[in-house]
Amino acid sequence: MKKYLPLIIVGVLVIVFLFIKNDNYRNELKQARNEISQFESSEEVIYLEAGDIAEKFIKGYFNFQGKPVREDVEMYVSEKKLKELNFETNGEYDEKLVEVKSTVNDLDVYLGKSTDGRQKVLGVFINEIEMDGAVNLVDSFIEMDLENIDNDWRIVDFNFFQY
Repeated sequence: MKKYLPLIIVGVLVIVFLFIKNDNYRNELKQARNEISQFESSEEVIYLEAGDIAEKFIKGYFNFQGKPVREDVEMYVSEKKLKELNFETNGEYDEKLVEVKSTVNDLDVYLGKSTDGRQKVLGVFINEIEMDGAVNLVDSFIEMDLENIDNDWRIVDFNFFQY
């Protein structure tokens, strides 16, 4: 019997350890179920239409030959923000700009927090910029605030980053 005593002690310790771990897992499961039920009962609304507008804006503004075209994006942006976008030409650079080609690749749109008629949207894409035969791939991020104005979603603010 003395020969089996260490084996019995180890067996009891393993059973106690597993019992404690099982109790921890039950508590974690209970907490996860509570969080799921709180999430399901929340009244936050995600506006998918805002994501569609954001995607159209990104493709309209960043897919161009020479320079972005105002008519491709003006229906997606508020008047105030439209004035901040660069559509103007500069005589000395026009010849070089014709050679610039910008393309959006691998676009992902993520919907964030929403409040009364407002939706945050994040666009993540690779901006392929070609000039003089050289192609650069640039990681690009644009965080946008969209607002429902007269039943149309418009971009009222944005922050743009390229790395």
